[in-house]
Amino acid sequence: MNNHNYIVTRVALALIALFLAACASTTLTNSWKSPEYKGPELKKLLVVGVSKEATTRRTFEDEFVKQIKAAGVDAVASYTVMPEDGKAEEGRLKQAIKDAGADGALITHLVRVDVATQYSPSFYPAGGLGMYGGYSGAWAGYYDAPVVSQTDTVVLETSLYSADDSKLLWSGTTDTFAPTSIKENMPGFAKVIIGALKKDKFI
Repeated sequence: MNNHNYIVTRVALALIALFLAACASTTLTNSWKSPEYKGPELKKLLVVGVSKEATTRRTFEDEFVKQIKAAGVDAVASYTVMPEDGKAEEGRLKQAIKDAGADGALITHLVRVDVATQYSPSFYPAGGLGMYGGYSGAWAGYYDAPVVSQTDTVVLETSLYSADDSKLLWSGTTDTFAPTSIKENMPGFAKVIIGALKKDKFI
């Protein structure tokens, strides 16, 4: 392989890796809704992000609340009425919902992170160089460092509960492929969740 083709190949591989890193997307893989709930639509939600990391929780809730409000539904981040970190007792959660004036609670937690590893050996055949070219090339080496990349898929479960009787109204599982950050991926995630809730007439 001549130097020009070598450069083209390396650039192509770099562009593929860059594309994979930039194409984060969220899809709803499974969902369930209560067959008993007949309305009315919820007007204000308490957004709860379950995380042991306080900064992650606050960032998630702030961004989710922003996206929900942009869709025309009122929402409150749980840390503003339940600022303590860690798992809250049932009574504390119910009081937070009451303090927020919410008629529903939207709770999201991490299920797992699936990691896919792609391995691409960089081998350049010695075609066109003749027998001796292939032989001498084998000594010199036509291999470059292999391209190894990993892609994460974050699996989240989001559940909607009514405030008055704490019943589960809706639950959905999402896959976010190649996530970058909460702020960058939240618009796509929120669009999927909000779209599903509106479609089922919960908000």
